[in-house]
Amino acid sequence: MIFKDKTVLITGGSRGIGKSLCLAFAENGCNIIFTYLRSKTESEKLTKKIKDKGVKVEAIKINLKSTKEIEKLYNFLVSKKMKVNFLINNAASGVMKNSLDTTEKHWDWTLDINAKAPWILSKKIAKIMPKNSRIINITSPGSSKVLKNYFSIGVSKAALESLTRYMAVDLAPKGINVNSISPSLIETDALKYFPNQEDIKSILERKNPKGKKLTPVDIAEVAVLLCQEKSNMIVGQNITIDGGDNLVLR
Repeated sequence: MIFKDKTVLITGGSRGIGKSLCLAFAENGCNIIFTYLRSKTESEKLTKKIKDKGVKVEAIKINLKSTKEIEKLYNFLVSKKMKVNFLINNAASGVMKNSLDTTEKHWDWTLDINAKAPWILSKKIAKIMPKNSRIINITSPGSSKVLKNYFSIGVSKAALESLTRYMAVDLAPKGINVNSISPSLIETDALKYFPNQEDIKSILERKNPKGKKLTPVDIAEVAVLLCQEKSNMIVGQNITIDGGDNLVLR
């Protein structure tokens, strides 16, 4: 129970990577606050699973595009006198189009949720974080490599990685470490919304040097490691998790 009496706030926590993050931290004794937007049924199922692990859990519906709703979330935590030890900015959204077909509306939606919201939320939550806290941003290889129809999402993830470095420097003196995790493509429910299914399938099926597919649990385990005292000197880094896939020339 390495995180006994500590609390983690995970955005987009009801499914996929977020769900694995919630369960991994709960298994290590951490109280869980997770946000969701649409998946109420999934959030209720997850809430029960977390409670069964003997920790406290709070599921909060929020549209992270709205700064007013982020403010409301922060005020709720303050009113409950909650201290947040770990914040994981996992929630993401976006429109799958190339740079020529993306509209201004698509751009604003994606950048607001994937880059602006983590910035606003991190600034707020840092105010109620004790010393030796952590902020982790979940990014993507699309931040530095061109993926088909990934324009606005890739740009937003590049912004998030830059945000990670700047906030790491600003928050380190306050005892808050900021890092990011960049996983390669993982088979989750989110992939069914990608229009280029054949391209996605080919990426998922190709073998990395480790010879195994990446899973949400792999990401959660690294996040747990980054939140431990032994990782105290890891600051402003982007941790790539892909089984060595990026090392191979395709």
